[in-house]
Amino acid sequence: MKTQRKAKKPNAGIFARFKREKDSTDGVADQQASGVIQGEPWTQGHSISNKMVSGLIVVGLLAYPFVSYQISEGMSPPAAAQVVEQKPGVPPALAQQAQSIAQGFVSSWLTATKDDASRLSRYTQTTSLRLPKKGSEIREVSVSELGLVNESTFRVTVSVEVKDPSGQWQPRAFDVLLITAENQELSILGFPSERAHPAAKSKKFEGYSKDLSANKAVTSSVEGFLQSYLSGSGDLTRFVSPGTTIAPISPAPYSSARIEYVVGDKEPGEKATDGDLIHVNARMLLTNKTTETLGDFQLTLTARAGRWEVSTLGLDETFAKAQTPRKEPKQ
Repeated sequence: MKTQRKAKKPNAGIFARFKREKDSTDGVADQQASGVIQGEPWTQGHSISNKMVSGLIVVGLLAYPFVSYQISEGMSPPAAAQVVEQKPGVPPALAQQAQSIAQGFVSSWLTATKDDASRLSRYTQTTSLRLPKKGSEIREVSVSELGLVNESTFRVTVSVEVKDPSGQWQPRAFDVLLITAENQELSILGFPSERAHPAAKSKKFEGYSKDLSANKAVTSSVEGFLQSYLSGSGDLTRFVSPGTTIAPISPAPYSSARIEYVVGDKEPGEKATDGDLIHVNARMLLTNKTTETLGDFQLTLTARAGRWEVSTLGLDETFAKAQTPRKEPKQ
């Protein structure tokens, strides 16, 4: 297996010479191109077109004033780019494609064997790989984080449970790097790199301060809706506000859905006025032929004709913001 060449560090002299010699753009382009990080020779990184190189040259020219200012102020060269939150300008379809590719890549990479690498070959060349005789058993593959290294490179963190030699399921996480060209085609860089699995913290929902379990008008609407939604019994539209479209889950995952408790953001009056809203969280006991489990469901209820109807399933925008951790003010 060939060792990947390290990219050359940016040379501040390039930008100084560019200012003195405006006619030497070809030389600058050559030096910039030589600093591009190449994918491993056995991956699909070599599919990046010459347009990508041209794009990097343009980025270098645009960055020239900023770099010149840093040099003139006696600053050190900028540090390597860090993963940042996904920017609004990233096309949602491209972000979804990156997540889908990363999940499939990690899944096929963990389960591939020397006798069967057909799934892995969809993502990378497998002819020269040293694959195990037996692949890993995995489950619960999902994307836990999507970030940008720069404008054209995604870092996708894929979480997965892998069965260890003792038969226990262990959570693991892998980073996958993908680069996109101007035509928005994605190429994988290298293999997945394992990282510490992100720690999960449990916290209660914010904003539901009133116990509504004894309010029959609320609980009958909530239980009737969720019973129909989760078990397929009854007419779901009886519990839904006009203009709201919610379809029951099919096939129904449970045979029964019963309320454990209901909490809300406020206590409704004895007579609800049309248009009144309350936000509730219902803890439900869910059963089928083989299992029994608990589940939480967030609903927005709207009053109409003296009864409560479901107008939103899930957190609405207001209550989603209420769950965001608040920063403590500086002392």
